[in-house]
Parts: sequence; structure tokens; C-alpha cells
Amino acid sequence: MMRKPKNTVGRFLVRFSLLVSLFFGIFIYSQFRPVSSRESWIEIEIPRGSSVATIANKLHKENLLRSPLAFRLYVKFSDLNLQAGIYTLSPHYSLQELALSLTEGYAKEVTLTIPEGLRVEQIAELVSSKLGTSSTEFIKLAKAKEGYLFPNTYRFADGTTNARVLEKLTTQFSTETKNLNITKDDVILASIIERETLSDAEKPVVAGILKKRLAENWPLEVDASIQYIMGSSQEWWPIPLLGDRKRPSTYNTYLNRGLPPTPICNPGLASLRVATNPESSPYYFYLHDKSGGIHYATTLSEHTANIAKYISQ
Repeated sequence: MMRKPKNTVGRFLVRFSLLVSLFFGIFIYSQFRPVSSRESWIEIEIPRGSSVATIANKLHKENLLRSPLAFRLYVKFSDLNLQAGIYTLSPHYSLQELALSLTEGYAKEVTLTIPEGLRVEQIAELVSSKLGTSSTEFIKLAKAKEGYLFPNTYRFADGTTNARVLEKLTTQFSTETKNLNITKDDVILASIIERETLSDAEKPVVAGILKKRLAENWPLEVDASIQYIMGSSQEWWPIPLLGDRKRPSTYNTYLNRGLPPTPICNPGLASLRVATNPESSPYYFYLHDKSGGIHYATTLSEHTANIAKYISQ
């Protein structure tokens, strides 16, 4: 009887181990390769306190990474310290390049705060001052998006383009208003409410007054629309005189009934909410006194008396 050499099993195990190692090496190599050879760019934010697993999943979701597990193992065994921050990354980065890029932190971050009620030109000035972009280009790109640039505090990577800023502001608008079923007319009305009120407490009643004027085909007669017409780089919201109410413009709510053709500023969430859900009241008129207090009236005679009492003194 012929016997197999005693080391046959041993040789088989060695070869099997080498084969497994080979396939494992090929697999790992494939997971370290870039997702794409195309040199496109994605801005991604890593919040403070994010775990390596959270970061890996985020990169994978953005199609920047082939394997979250391989990323986690590489970071662990390379003893890398990933930092929170805003990064501009590309799917043509390898896994190692991605991991190393995320060790840079917030060194190149720019914070930009956009208050409620600014018009596009004012936002352009803010963006230009913070990011060094062209305000003229911003206005050209953003003018048709007036009303949809959501006021908030944003963090951008230094060197972010105007187009990317606009994308972030309009995306934030969509996120904040997704449950409001908001229409273009609602945004226009919200922009007027934003400029016509001095506090959130006033907004629901003022929204109801303006809605009632629209429903009854009254002219809105709001000074904010005249300010929008008159605005210039010297003064974006000048105080209008009585004669300014005769300025010819489709935005003049003293000469034209209904809403202006587009929003006159970029309203905040409180104004957007009340535009879709105003408060009912008996009032048709309102005004602010010299100290900023608001006074309502049901009839024109009451409103005229309020003007004499609070404005004309």
C-alpha cells in the first residue's frame, strides 16, 4: 500500500493560508482604492464629538469611501486623530488620503451669520467680506433666489465658492420649511412680514392683517415694499417719505393690489410659519410708534387717530 507523504496536509494548509492571504490582500487593496477617478469635490462637515464609525459611515454615504470597516481599521492601526471640521474632499482620494485629510481640523473654517430680513445684495456683501468672493457674481447667481436664502449661522471652508454658499443656503431653506407646505406667495408674504415687524410676537397678528387685506382685494400699503424699491448700496432700507409712495414699480404696494412679484428679502422661520398660519383678529391696520411699540386699529378713523397720537406728535 502506498502512503501519502506525511507533509502533504501541512503543504496543503500552507498553500491554503497563502491563498487566503492573497485574496484578503486583494480585497483590502480594493477597499483602499478611490471610489472614482473623476476629480469632483464635495464639502462635508464633521461635527465635534463624532466617532470614527460615524465619520466612516458619513463618508460612505457621500460616496467618498468604499468600506467603512476598512476605514475604521486603518484609522485605528495608524493611530490617527481625526478632527471635527469642514473639509472639501474628492471621490478620487484613496482611503489613506481621506483619513489624513480629516486630521486637519477647523484651521480653514469661516463662520458666516446671516440675519433675518436681508436682501440678496446685503448677503452678497457679507459673503464677500467673509470668503473673499465676488459680490457682483453672488448677486447675479442669487437674485432669482431672493426669499429662499435661509438666515442662519453657517460654517464654510475657506475658499468656498458663491455657488456652494447658495446651494447650502437654499438647501437649508428646504430643510427648515419641509413641513410647512409653503408656496411662492407664502414666501413673498413672509418677506413683507419680516420687514414690517419688530418682534416675533407681532408677526401672527400682522400676518393676519395682511392676509385679510389680500382676501378683500385691498392694497397692502406696506412701506417695506417702498424701501425695497428705493434701496441702494448707500442705504438698502431707507425711510420713505409720503411722496415715495407714488414711485412707479410693480413692487409698490400702494399703487398695486396683491403681492409684489417676488420676495423683498430673505425671511426667517418665524415669518415663514405665520405666513402659512396667521392669527385672526378684528384689525385691518397697524403702526409702530417712535419707540417701536405696535398699535392696531379696526377702522381707518381709529388708524388715523393712532397716527396723530403716536407718529405726528
